[in-house]
Amino acid sequence: MLSLTSGTELQRFRRGRLPRLAVAAMLLVPLLYGALYLWAFWNPTGHLDAMPVALVNADAGADRDGTRLTAGQDLTDTLTDGAALDWVVTDAADAAAGVRDGDYYFAVTIPTDFSADLASAGGDDPTAAQIDVTYNDANSFIGTTLGRTAMDHVRDAVAATAGEEAADQVLVGLGSARDGMLQAADGAVSLRDASEQLGAGAQQVADGATEAHDGAVRLASGAAALDAGTAQVSAGASQLADGTSRLADGAGSAAASSTSLAAGTRQLADGVHAAVQQVDALAGQLPALTGGLTQVTAYLSARASAGDTDAAALLAGLAGTDLPSAGAVATMTDQLDALDDGAERTASGAQSLSTGLGTLADSSSDLAGGASTLATGAQQTADGADSLVAGTDSLATGTATLADGAAQVADSTGQLGGGAQQLADGLTDGATQIPDDSDAQRTARADALATPVAIEDEDVAPAASLGEGFAPLFIPLALFVGGLITWLLLRPLPTRALATPASGWRVALAGYLPSLVIGAGQVLLLLGVVGFGLGLSVGHPAGTIAFLLLVAATFLAVQQMLLAVLGSAAGKVATIALLMLQITSASGTYPVETTPAFFQAIHPILPMTYAVEGLRDLITGTPDARLWRAVAYLVGLTIASLAVTAWKAGRLRTWTVARLHPALSI
Repeated sequence: MLSLTSGTELQRFRRGRLPRLAVAAMLLVPLLYGALYLWAFWNPTGHLDAMPVALVNADAGADRDGTRLTAGQDLTDTLTDGAALDWVVTDAADAAAGVRDGDYYFAVTIPTDFSADLASAGGDDPTAAQIDVTYNDANSFIGTTLGRTAMDHVRDAVAATAGEEAADQVLVGLGSARDGMLQAADGAVSLRDASEQLGAGAQQVADGATEAHDGAVRLASGAAALDAGTAQVSAGASQLADGTSRLADGAGSAAASSTSLAAGTRQLADGVHAAVQQVDALAGQLPALTGGLTQVTAYLSARASAGDTDAAALLAGLAGTDLPSAGAVATMTDQLDALDDGAERTASGAQSLSTGLGTLADSSSDLAGGASTLATGAQQTADGADSLVAGTDSLATGTATLADGAAQVADSTGQLGGGAQQLADGLTDGATQIPDDSDAQRTARADALATPVAIEDEDVAPAASLGEGFAPLFIPLALFVGGLITWLLLRPLPTRALATPASGWRVALAGYLPSLVIGAGQVLLLLGVVGFGLGLSVGHPAGTIAFLLLVAATFLAVQQMLLAVLGSAAGKVATIALLMLQITSASGTYPVETTPAFFQAIHPILPMTYAVEGLRDLITGTPDARLWRAVAYLVGLTIASLAVTAWKAGRLRTWTVARLHPALSI
């Protein structure tokens, strides 16, 4: 069975090292092309921290309620600590020059009044703070786009913090008003407490008054009882006096009518005398008096038994007589003395004595009743006095409670006045802290709160559209591909020129100049289509044409050199590989700082890097040192490439079998 390569086109690649390398190139170039692109642009946005960006903090700070506000420095610290970009803290002059020359992709400036604007949200002239950003599309259109996106995130983050600052400023007055309201609330609480204490004091006053009233009532009752007892004592005393008087009258009557007792007068006198003695002892011992009365009664009874009618009458008068009081006894003794004298003076007094003794018995009974009444009145007097004392105590207690309640009422009245004053002061302070804005101030304050931080963009060299942003890459890319196509059709070193004794320079130029004519045509045609057909706006048309002619000349010279040195087949493969390396490292799309280190290393030595830089300056209309650096590099590379081609042309004057029968040709 025939092998896969026998009798086929691949059979001629089996012999020699170069054909085998050609097969490897055919296999690896697509992989290299895809791998390089993916490698270069795998995650460019994940390496934005390598993009140098100028950061200028010109904020002068501000004072807010006695506290120093340095929002600019705080923002600077936050940005540099976050390292989302390669922030370079510098001054305004360096930032402007760096953005213009391409040292920085853009510059962020925190203006002088940044803190003051943030603090103004709570003041009379609220103003939104802003951050100034300067871009330069001549540095990198994608870099500017990435920068705008990054600054949007920065603005949102700063706006969130600044919004809190602005809201805090607005709420400072409301917070102070709240403090005043709290003071007013405290005053109201004090007022309420004072009212409660006043009510409690008033209640105590009422309770004290009630107790005082009850004590007064009891005092009046006691006084009434005392008065009633006193009246009863007086009545008893009157009755006692009446009884004593009646006893005296009876004794007189008994003495006057005792005529029939002449014979027993002496005995009666003796008995009376004994009775007097017993009555005298009655003051110290009433039982002895009672004994005396008993003897008198016995004597009279004996006389009555003897038939003495007067004694019988006297005995009847003494029947049921009770013991009189000491005073009555004393009086009765006097009367008995008088009776004794009368008995001795006249017998007729016996009858009167009998009658008087009867009266005396009645009076003695009355005297006993009066004495009892007097005792009852005295007890009532004591009871009334007790009630009077109790009422007086209650009155004193009620009066003390009344005094305490009155004092609390006075204190509460003072607290009530203080709480009312505190309430008034708190409400006044709170009212003065709330901003009294005009319509314009309210609108400005609302704007400041809604957009506390704004981004003020300035583009030194703006690209009008996405097409203009990518044109510095795609136009040189088109010219490089155009040169590749040109060398597919033209010979880099004409065979006829090599057969002449012409110098290597002449041979090199003989192949180079026709390609340069084609390249110039490509430049003019390309610019005509993208300019008039697509509307590409070019800042410096003449300079752009001249620069693109130089770019085309450089690309053609480099490609001619590769073809001359490496041969037709290997030179074309090397040219394609060079194209892939330049696309991925020229910084025509993403900033080169966001690509892997390999592409950053080859970035400054490949011609398309300078073609992109110079064309950006010309299209955006702001040529700077980078344009002249690109021109110098491209001119130098063109001359160097032609020199190598001329040297190789001189070497190719000698023909060999390998040249007559190359191992690989395209």
